[in-house]
Amino acid sequence: MSDVELRGVEKTFTDGKGGTTRVLHGVDIVAPSGQFVVLLGPSGCGKSTSLRIIAGLEQATAGEVLIDGRRVNDVPAAKRHIAMVFQNYALYPHLSVLENIVFGLRVRKVPKAEREKRATEAAEKVGLVPYLDRRPSQLSGGQRQRAALARALVSDAKVVLMDEPLSNLDAKLRQQMRIELRSLQKELGLTVLYVTHDQVEAMTMADHVVTMRDGHVAQAASPEELYVNPVDADVAAFIGSPPMNLLPVTRGTGGQILLPGGGAPWQTALQAGPGRDLLLGIRPENLAITHESGDATIPGTVKATEMLGAETLLTVDLAGGHSLIARLPGIVRAGEGEQVLLKTDPESLRFFDAESRQRIVAVPQPASA
Repeated sequence: MSDVELRGVEKTFTDGKGGTTRVLHGVDIVAPSGQFVVLLGPSGCGKSTSLRIIAGLEQATAGEVLIDGRRVNDVPAAKRHIAMVFQNYALYPHLSVLENIVFGLRVRKVPKAEREKRATEAAEKVGLVPYLDRRPSQLSGGQRQRAALARALVSDAKVVLMDEPLSNLDAKLRQQMRIELRSLQKELGLTVLYVTHDQVEAMTMADHVVTMRDGHVAQAASPEELYVNPVDADVAAFIGSPPMNLLPVTRGTGGQILLPGGGAPWQTALQAGPGRDLLLGIRPENLAITHESGDATIPGTVKATEMLGAETLLTVDLAGGHSLIARLPGIVRAGEGEQVLLKTDPESLRFFDAESRQRIVAVPQPASA
């Protein structure tokens, strides 16, 4: 096992016409040995570029890449003891599954008997032994992904890098492969860096999540910490399914929070100056329907209902032209245009500065407390 670290890594691309594009801005990432670390963010945030720099497929413009505490900036990709699993699997169509798995070993002139022994062991781990004689075109998407993973495992790599490896699979297979990949990583004690834009993958698989935005690390923390204590409004809105509701509110002169559209003010212990514009963050699952008005309640009108079986998503229009989503357990029958009153737990609320979008750390308290 190995730990991996990026220290102050920057990356600038040139367009051949004298122009430059800076895609990484002093990125710091740590992947401790034996952990499953996810780089999470929208397209263009720099997560794949970071992964390619670790692999040695791209050269950092500045900063350091370390594996096991050793600087490897100038070490060729082939000598970094890293395996990579790509989104498109990168399998040779004219070779059998077995030949694909052992291809790298054959290039390194590993004896045939050892190649086949290691390939069989890897195939057993990923459940591919019955398919070793088949071509990639004869495999399902999940089986191709397992073949790509087996090829990574036979290399005896210290680190496995995965770039959107499940994005080409259907929803059911993605869920199954998430469980299998995580189980295999734990069983083998692999250090995994995994790139995805899917926050469900990040939350369900990772020991540690590095959220990236515009070439910067926005927040690096455990999945639970990201969910409960997002560092800013953008992280809050990216984590969760559905994501956190963000409503513009104002801090009143008496310490209350003034809701949009003139709703009843909420009393809180929030430390913010009077008149300050804020964003109020409410997780959809922290909302419920109530029939008693009071602190931490919001009136609204049902705009849409999505019945998902075990839960129901309500889109509710609020006064002032805003809306939010409530995630309610079970089947909730609420028709379009119906008036509802939503309540929330004050301790679950999060506040952010409207201008900087940074979190204001405080635990709101109801007036009756």
